[in-house]
Amino acid sequence: MHITESDQLLELEDNQFMGELPKLSNSQINFKGKNNFLICEEGVHLWNSRIDFNMDNSVLYLSSNIHDYSVNIALHKNCVCFIGKNNFFNGRTNFVLSEAKNIVLGDDCFISYNVVFRTSDGHCIYNTKSKNRMNYARSIYAGDHVWFGQNSFIFKGSKIGSGSIIGAGSVVSNRTINSNTTYGGAPLKLINEDTFWTPHSTNGWGEDEIEKMSRSDIDLFTYDVDDKTLDLDEIEQNLNSFTDLDDVISYIWLKFLVGGKNRFTIK
Repeated sequence: MHITESDQLLELEDNQFMGELPKLSNSQINFKGKNNFLICEEGVHLWNSRIDFNMDNSVLYLSSNIHDYSVNIALHKNCVCFIGKNNFFNGRTNFVLSEAKNIVLGDDCFISYNVVFRTSDGHCIYNTKSKNRMNYARSIYAGDHVWFGQNSFIFKGSKIGSGSIIGAGSVVSNRTINSNTTYGGAPLKLINEDTFWTPHSTNGWGEDEIEKMSRSDIDLFTYDVDDKTLDLDEIEQNLNSFTDLDDVISYIWLKFLVGGKNRFTIK
């Protein structure tokens, strides 16, 4: 079913919609499979976006957002994509979920132009001697308040802790990025530890603003492990163990919609 008006979501037969109807501006949602769930919180505005449920049994959860969603999201079979609250998409962001793997993105992230999230390479690579496959798909987890620089690629197996910075043009694959660190490059390298960033835009600053913001004493964007910190390996195991999508949705509500500041801390 090809959807360009939000009211059409109420006419789904082989798939399900839950929540508040999103606003669609130059956007489309395509259901090509069966038994998929789209869940939208209040305040979801899809602008210049495309969502494709290409196969069956996948879940997409879009949280409320004070900014527009500008995304291309392609879900294949048995995938879960969760996008948290108030993420800023500065240009269209691509999410490709394949081979029954998942993408989880926390709250309050800044995502610059041409950023791509992919759980799979899309084709198999084998060892010439053993003939065994070498490039299995893996899920992606990114925490709260992460800054993704322009043209960065977030590939399979990436775990990115809250408060971190991924520099422009970076390639992150099968890497664990600790909270409050800065990484960049291809190949990816640690640039700085013990860093945090603030959401102020510096584009229009002059000397007065530069001087005023030469120091920041806030601790709001510094993250530490506590008793609310999630075990991402356990979450991955549980998400992949469910056979009923109602259980998947209940688990999303339990794990991602509650919890403290440090839920996605990685140290």
